[in-house]
Amino acid sequence: MVVHLVSTLIPGSTYEDYKEEYKNVIFPSIELMKLCAKQKIRFVFFSSGGTVYGNRSIALPYKETDAMNPISYYGWSKQMMENSIQFMNRTVGLDYLILRPSNSFGHGQNLYGKQGLVAQAIGKLLKNEEIEVWGDGSAVRDYIYVDDLATIFVKLIEGDIHHTTLNVGSGQGYSVNDVLASLKIVSGKELKIVYQNPRPVDVSYMVLDTTKLKEVINYELTPFIDGVRKFYEEVTKGVV
Repeated sequence: MVVHLVSTLIPGSTYEDYKEEYKNVIFPSIELMKLCAKQKIRFVFFSSGGTVYGNRSIALPYKETDAMNPISYYGWSKQMMENSIQFMNRTVGLDYLILRPSNSFGHGQNLYGKQGLVAQAIGKLLKNEEIEVWGDGSAVRDYIYVDDLATIFVKLIEGDIHHTTLNVGSGQGYSVNDVLASLKIVSGKELKIVYQNPRPVDVSYMVLDTTKLKEVINYELTPFIDGVRKFYEEVTKGVV
């Protein structure tokens, strides 16, 4: 089995970034798919439940059967990978599993990187810096604690789940303001929040329908605020 987690892009990446991604990641990955098909090796791809669906006017959870209409180069790159996997399955019999995780967070995540609201907010709080919010903070996302994501992944592999695409998330939505309020409760500290103009690459609502996932495995999720608390306490205790 090959588990594909490689990506150099983030939702705010540019067209020039995308061209490098295609050359250095997407095209070589297609070659890897061919080898996997030939050797009867399962190809497991971590896509993106947060960006491949794009934007729409109604606030309903996204199902795996919904159209992929990404509005960022990051999301487009994931769609291209998914389409390539499906093509290789049709033409050369590639054994695959596509996972579309929501916004994962937790220990091991970079506090000072360019993505991951929970991690970035904790990093800014620890450095007593301003937390930048793109828009008014009403944008909604689906979050999953990293340990839960790992457990679900293992169960899917051990259950021999393949030839399918699955959303992996909580099925619940939290706005940016909700996330920051949770961090304030957990830390007991005031946050310095600065609201900036919204970015065109950010979707306004992204919650995943996990009905299909629940049909193939049983699992329990860590409540969001408990996950934030665990992450914050580990960081402040110097565990990560």
